[in-house]
Amino acid sequence: SDYLELHLQVIRRGIHHVRRNSSGWSHALLDIRPGDILVIYDIRRYENAALDMARMARERGAKVVLFTDQWLSPAQAFADHSFAARIEAPSAWDSSAALLLLTETLIAAVQEALWETTRARMADLETVFDRTTVFRKFQ
Repeated sequence: SDYLELHLQVIRRGIHHVRRNSSGWSHALLDIRPGDILVIYDIRRYENAALDMARMARERGAKVVLFTDQWLSPAQAFADHSFAARIEAPSAWDSSAALLLLTETLIAAVQEALWETTRARMADLETVFDRTTVFRKFQ
């Protein structure tokens, strides 16, 4: 979710990362309005908070986008769009590689849909980087 937030902040205004703890998402619900989009990542050992947040955001008129695994998060019941990825891997841990690929695909689609404003924001960001010397400039 951090990766998605970072990229969407370049593409458009009004992107907010909701903290995972219950007080963080509870406070975030105060500002959710009809037309907002909430993106939730919830994979097995599904979190009750993800289900509650999806339900309440939907009740407030937000669209809910869910990234989940092949077993499907219970939050899918409240999702307008769901992306399920196979996460099982031949190790003791599941893999998030497929979820990252889906995330990259979403970023590319949003960038393309909003390209005119995205291009201007990216140019502005490059100016900020140049002025603050956040990154080293190569000639």
